[in-house]
Parts: sequence; structure tokens; C-alpha cells
Amino acid sequence: CVLGICFIVMTILLQLPYEYIDYNPVPTIVFKGCLRTFHAFIIFLIFSFSGATNALVAFNKSRFSRLCGYYAIASMASSLAILLWALFIFCLSLQQILESSFYRPAHI
Repeated sequence: CVLGICFIVMTILLQLPYEYIDYNPVPTIVFKGCLRTFHAFIIFLIFSFSGATNALVAFNKSRFSRLCGYYAIASMASSLAILLWALFIFCLSLQQILESSFYRPAHI
């Protein structure tokens, strides 16, 4: 399941529009201006992918296989937490932009 989620998220990330910050592409939809947050998200996504792959490669149900499965789930939870935090920051900035763009008449 974790392996499939990683593939889906990476496919979605490749389809998003990007902006370049210090010659690094960053998606403008959620991670606008947050280069380090995007890199942390990608790193945890890679960790969860590698943990899920290692858990599948270890055919027997050994401690290593279970440890890799737990590692994959923990990394996926961390990447989800980073994504939710980036969405929260994005929504706050969007709300500030919308509030500042509306005309509010002065009270007489």
C-alpha cells in the first residue's frame, strides 16, 4: 500500500506546475516559496518508498522485514504531516491575499 501511494504521489508531483528557487523546481500549488519544506517532503517520501521496497524484498517475516515496514509507515506519516503543514501555510497565505484584495469602505 505504501509503495502504491509513493508512486501516485510522485506521478502527481510531476504533473504540477513548478517555479524555480535557487535553480531548484518547487511546485507552486502547495509548496510555493517553501524550498526546504518541499525537500523534506521528498526525502521522507523516498524513505517510505525504500522501506516499503525493502519490506517486500525480504520474503520471510523476519524482524528486518517488520522493521522496514514500520520504517515505511513512519516515513509516510512524516511526509503526510509535512504535506498537511504546507497546505495549512498555503491556505493561510491564500486567505491573507483574498482579505487584502477586497475593498472595504471606511465607516463614516
